[in-house]
Amino acid sequence: MLIIYDGECPLCRDYVRRIRLEAAAGHVEVVDARSADPRVAAAWAAGHDLDAGMLVELDGMRHHGAAAVAVLAALSTPVDAFNRLNRAVLAKPAVARAFYPIFRLARRVALFATGRGPLRQNGTPAA
Repeated sequence: MLIIYDGECPLCRDYVRRIRLEAAAGHVEVVDARSADPRVAAAWAAGHDLDAGMLVELDGMRHHGAAAVAVLAALSTPVDAFNRLNRAVLAKPAVARAFYPIFRLARRVALFATGRGPLRQNGTPAA
């Protein structure tokens, strides 16, 4: 499993750190979308707007945004209250889609509050 997310967003970073996936998904590789990792450029080239949502690659399939959150929630291990709630609520794709605009807004606010901009500005990677 591969997760590409905005490592500068404190909310995104905390979410990825708190979910427990290893029991269900095996090895999980996490990549910061602000890094020079070639998989980040490949994700953008494939049409995945990483400012609009994280990307999860699992079993050869890519899940973006709300679909990525639903996959992560479905695979999370119920080891604590956060993971149990995450799985109970967000593993349902329709619910994840309903909540995702709120998550995107929270990310924009968190980036603004920490002095960070979006991943891409004017169609090019942000420095």
